[in-house]
Amino acid sequence: MGLRGIVESISYWASDGHTEDPHTLGLDGGRFRDADEAWVPVITPDGPGVLLWANSD
Repeated sequence: MGLRGIVESISYWASDGHTEDPHTLGLDGGRFRDADEAWVPVITPDGPGVLLWANSD
């Protein structure tokens, strides 16, 4: 599974103040060159975001 598949397998829970619904994250290709080894830009239902994980260093 590539990076896009990994990002799209993560659920993002968005809320409108009354209900919560799971949504799929998307890889933000327009900001991908800004990606680093510890984070990658994503698109959420709430707008642009970043997916973080522990740095491997």
